[in-house]
Amino acid sequence: MSEMNPIVSTIVQHIMVNDNDPNAWRNELIRNHFFSAQEGKDLSDREVSLVHHALLTQKFSQMSSEQLLDESIRLDLQYHVNLESEQFQIGAIGY
Repeated sequence: MSEMNPIVSTIVQHIMVNDNDPNAWRNELIRNHFFSAQEGKDLSDREVSLVHHALLTQKFSQMSSEQLLDESIRLDLQYHVNLESEQFQIGAIGY
């Protein structure tokens, strides 16, 4: 199994924080037949959040690096590289 691109976690967390709407996620899970209407209503917000997080992670894990970069641009994510002074040269070479 290949390693997951680290940007996947960043994108998923960004979506979870900025689109924090368990009721909309619940409706989406019901609409997409992951759960019946009654099962969806019986789920707590925490359970809905965990399922939504897992589905987003699965979705973005299947994308190429280029697609993830496009998604991060669409979401207006900003990346910063912070290097400690003693690691600057090593980090600069690696970067």
